[in-house]
Amino acid sequence: MNGRPLETKQDSNQIVVATVEGRPYYKIVSMLKSMNISFSSLSPEEASRTNAKIIITTKNEASLFTRQDLIYDFQVDTFPPLFKAMLLKNLNGNYFEDILVVGVDPGNRIGIYVLYLHTELYSTVQSSMKDAVKFIINILSCIKSSKKVLKIGNGDWIKCNHIAQEVKNLNRTVRIEIVNEFGTSRNILPNCRRNRDVGSARSIAMRTGRMY
Repeated sequence: MNGRPLETKQDSNQIVVATVEGRPYYKIVSMLKSMNISFSSLSPEEASRTNAKIIITTKNEASLFTRQDLIYDFQVDTFPPLFKAMLLKNLNGNYFEDILVVGVDPGNRIGIYVLYLHTELYSTVQSSMKDAVKFIINILSCIKSSKKVLKIGNGDWIKCNHIAQEVKNLNRTVRIEIVNEFGTSRNILPNCRRNRDVGSARSIAMRTGRMY
């Protein structure tokens, strides 16, 4: 580990990984890289002298900091979308509308695309209805937001209705919209099945539907 910033998309001075413990460092860095989130790597002593918006460290090294708003390595393990939501909230929470949108493309494989604070949070493809519903409910339950919207494509009405009803039974505060899927698969690379599923779910998340 060294103190040089890793060059990725955002301003790396905003997020600092501050630990000299090898295993936690590798876990944190792997998660941040997989989410395409930029960061700098510093020792806890160096990090304590910065004004970084977010510092990720370990419980063992927390005493080296005077600030209380630290994020800990064990929080990476809870639920990857929740971890990224925490980072986005700390970075952008004062600048964007506090809204969580989940777009779902139901079919043989169920594409799911999540927007939080108008930023892509997570995308996944689930092969079973049970796993898809579980993931959607986890997202809607775990992430704090003043407005939550679930948008489901109407291409497969049986699956669309099943997902909507399952979520409605467990979370009545979520706004559920049924979206016309026509044209959602356009301009998506045809040679990648996951791209099609996630791309359609993204298009669904961007459209306005009718209330369920």
